[in-house]
Amino acid sequence: MKEIEKDIESRNFKKAYLIYGEEDYLIKRYTELLKKNVPDEANAVMNTDVFEGIGYSAEKIGAAGDTAPFFSEYRLIVVSNSGLFKEGRKADTGEMAEIVKNIPDGCVYLFTNEKVDKRNSLYKAVKKVGYCCEINYRKSDELISWVKEKSGNRLEGSTAAYFVRNIGTDMTHLAVELDKLTAYAGNNKITNRDIDIACTKSAEVNIFNMVAAIGMKNTEKALEIYNNMIFEGEEPIGILSMIARQFRLMLQCGYLQVKYKYNAKQISAELKQREFVVSSCLNQAKNFKISVLMKAIEDCAQCDTNIKSGIIAPKLGVELIILRYSK
Repeated sequence: MKEIEKDIESRNFKKAYLIYGEEDYLIKRYTELLKKNVPDEANAVMNTDVFEGIGYSAEKIGAAGDTAPFFSEYRLIVVSNSGLFKEGRKADTGEMAEIVKNIPDGCVYLFTNEKVDKRNSLYKAVKKVGYCCEINYRKSDELISWVKEKSGNRLEGSTAAYFVRNIGTDMTHLAVELDKLTAYAGNNKITNRDIDIACTKSAEVNIFNMVAAIGMKNTEKALEIYNNMIFEGEEPIGILSMIARQFRLMLQCGYLQVKYKYNAKQISAELKQREFVVSSCLNQAKNFKISVLMKAIEDCAQCDTNIKSGIIAPKLGVELIILRYSK
């Protein structure tokens, strides 16, 4: 990402860029930065071509790049969600790779929002003539620093950490909730209470807190979180699925720790989960025996079947699961 910022500042752009990965918020941000800065602002419309989706041939995309910039130093060709960086479009991928190897001066290609196979010929071509930027989920400490900076340091360290812990790790959701929070707090110092009042916690965070309450045998708290989620529009069957997923994740984390002596980092790599999520699950799993977690997963599956078969009402079925395991 620093490379893109450096190119924008110097206005010395590479022939091609590929921006991809897990974190949509940052992918969109850097895509927009390049779209805004590559062509001269006064003539941006006449010097930008956008190809969205798989319906465009390499020949058509390449033809757009052959057009010289019009009263601008650079022309930008944006290619999004084309499927050219994975299996399925072999002929177009090969042709596009040859086009990238021979991009004319003054033309910049930007490929974005792609699923990427790094063995792909187009990926290798872009990497050779330009820059491939993989943007994955940020670590919790990175998110906390980002939140502090975006808030103008109105959230201090512990408050920023509380914000991330309760709102979740999706940067788009964090940005929306941060705007709400700063508007609510005005010029006052932001506190944890402000976060509780002004912000909408993510479904994943609510589920985590609910299962934590179940593990602590705090039935009242678990039901309060459940009813709040229903009030906010979550469907009982969806909540049940998320509860089952949390039980399953705790079981997997606990099993890997006990059976193979894995630490949180090793478990994170094995399960492809963020390390702080694994650490939290390991801590939460201490309140459950493995046999209880296995039974809870089975009961969630049976409850799902009963709801879909009309044997029990959805809201009541999930309530019974919460009551059974929080007593």
